[in-house]
Formats: sequence, structure tokens, C-alpha cells
Amino acid sequence: MALTSIFKPPPYVHRNCSLISLCSLPVVSSFGFRGKASLLNVRVSAQRTDSEGGRIGSQEPFGAELPSILARKDTGGISEEEDEVREERSQSFNKREEEEWADCEDQILQDTVPLVGFVRMILHSDKYASGDRLIAEDEKIILDRLLPYHPQFEKKIGCGIDFITVGYHPDFEDSRCLFIVRKDGELVDFSYWKCIKGLIRKNYPLYADRFLLRHFRRRRR
Repeated sequence: MALTSIFKPPPYVHRNCSLISLCSLPVVSSFGFRGKASLLNVRVSAQRTDSEGGRIGSQEPFGAELPSILARKDTGGISEEEDEVREERSQSFNKREEEEWADCEDQILQDTVPLVGFVRMILHSDKYASGDRLIAEDEKIILDRLLPYHPQFEKKIGCGIDFITVGYHPDFEDSRCLFIVRKDGELVDFSYWKCIKGLIRKNYPLYADRFLLRHFRRRRR
């Protein structure tokens, strides 16, 4: 990539870059009755275990089990007390989960918002003109805390990094972005937003999707 193409200023600079938008039921068999046999007279086979561990067959009237079946049908097999306990546990779990999410959300914001502000300062302030090499302190922050989280980090650095600079994006000429200057002299642009998202996914895998959905929105160019 030619140096002159990324350092040439566009007709105008559009800087309306969007930051993070501060995101058991009873089992009832089908019984085929013939004639007018009464339900209570129907007898079914039941297996029982005797004291020796063997199985013995017995005939018991189906009607004997009817009250317990009806009771389970009314309550779903769970008493009102048990149902209330389960509901309380569920509410307690949901509350604890939301508290954990809120704490994690705050931590992610603390980790990422300063980084976003730092990069925007580099790109949109008068500190650096296009083509300027970042000073050692700023470059170290980019190399240590941002670039390693890019999803194509290895591909981007290629044969190795010589230094980091600022220039105009090759496809979006009204936007400035960061460039890697490789040791062979080739310039490669990289998105700091992809780095931020990669950082979130790496360090907060359980809450990354929820956070990105809530706090990031598609930026219009």
C-alpha cells in the first residue's frame, strides 16, 4: 500500500463516530374396557419385591390406587408448599444472576471505555497528523492492550511490527484509522472496534454477547 494514499487528507472529515451507546404429570394408560365393566372392578397385575429380593405377582384392584392418582392429577405431583419453595428459589436465582450481570457489565465498561477514548484521541485530535508514528508510550498501549485481541492478529502483524501510525482508511477515505507498518515496509490497517470486541469476548465469555448486544450498535458511515 502506498504511503501517499493513506496520508492524503480527504475533501472533508466526517467524525460522527458512534461510541458505545452509553449493551410430573401423571401417566395415564388407555384402558380398553369391554362391556359394562366397572372401573373399580378392573384388576391389573402389579409386581412386588419380597424380602428375598425376588418378584412376586399379585392382583390388586385398580380402584385402590384411584385416590392417589386423582391427587397427583390435581397437584401435578407437587404439593403447594413444594411449589412455593421452588418459586422462591427460582426468584432468588434470577436476582443473583442479574446482580452478577450488573457487576460484570460495570467491569467491562471500566476496562473498555478508557481504551475507546484513548484511541479516539489518537485518531481525532491534533496530537497526530496522518503519517505520524505513535510515540513509544501510546504505541505500547496499542500493542499490549488492544491489538492482541484482534480476531486476525497473526495475519495482521505478518512478518513483524515495525511501528504503529495513523492514516486514512483505503476504502473509507473520510475516516482515519490505525496502521501497522510491518518490518518489510507494508502498511496494514486494523479496526480498533474489532479489538475491543475481541477483548470483551476473551475476558468475559459468559456475558460478552449480552454486553455487545446492549452497548454496541452498527455505525453508519
